[in-house]
Amino acid sequence: MGLIEQAVELLQRENVQKPAEPEAVPVRPPTGQPIERRERPPGSAATAEAVPVPSRADRLIRIDIPALRAAGLVAPQDEERQLAAEYRIIKRPLLAGMTGENRLRMGNVVVVTSALPNEGKTFTTINLALSLALERDREVVLVDGDVAKAHITHLFGLDGEPGFLDLGDAGCEFEQTIVKTDSPSLFVLPAGNKNAEATEILRSDRMASLLSSLAANPRRIVLIDAPPLLVTSEAGVVTSLAGQVVIVVKAAETPQEAVTRAVETIAEDKPISLVLNQADAVQVHGYGYYGRYSYGRPDDATGDS
Repeated sequence: MGLIEQAVELLQRENVQKPAEPEAVPVRPPTGQPIERRERPPGSAATAEAVPVPSRADRLIRIDIPALRAAGLVAPQDEERQLAAEYRIIKRPLLAGMTGENRLRMGNVVVVTSALPNEGKTFTTINLALSLALERDREVVLVDGDVAKAHITHLFGLDGEPGFLDLGDAGCEFEQTIVKTDSPSLFVLPAGNKNAEATEILRSDRMASLLSSLAANPRRIVLIDAPPLLVTSEAGVVTSLAGQVVIVVKAAETPQEAVTRAVETIAEDKPISLVLNQADAVQVHGYGYYGRYSYGRPDDATGDS
């Protein structure tokens, strides 16, 4: 049984003693299975022309792991190896959708979201970005698409800097918004300045075209931290721009109905993965044993949405 099927089964098990609720909608698995590393055909990520990520020349940010750990956004040192192994597992199906015969349209644009706030999606996005940045012949652009909360923007000290929303202005380009980090494979695109017309900006042809151009290089992974699907209008727009969607589900707390409704907001042809967050490595109340895939920390106090 795969990760997605296990997550759905666990969500259903939590509700078995409750009055009848709407029947769960089957979650659509990503196309294809994880692939083993092997010789890549011409035109794959390994052989694609190394075109630099368009980015600012005047700014460099440092990935401060101790600071991220203090904020509850990476694992404590004694759990670091275990969490790293878990993210290696979860990223494999996503990588499979970016390469070879399993490659999806815009498959290297991945949105991480949740049904409701405080599910741990930003924790998941950051750890997934760090894991993906370890892949050889890859570049990761971490995008703060949660323009209302902008947690990633704040974490990296980019408040007030031009970013994702500002790209809606014809005079703003990636060279003015994407910031390099001290990891040569990781870049950050902050949320940008708030705008009352955020939904319309994100839905514009210009934004779709810019995102497509950024993802045109198959070496590149665009990873977007999006708002919760059932809370903001921006969430559905950001999700529609991606080729793959990851929905974070908080163990023992996220109602099955909320997960079902969140899945229903996403186009049927778009592959979806579920990540069960804050699951104990032993018995999880109402969920049964589910220790192999446990993400996030129960004492996460980041206010993550």
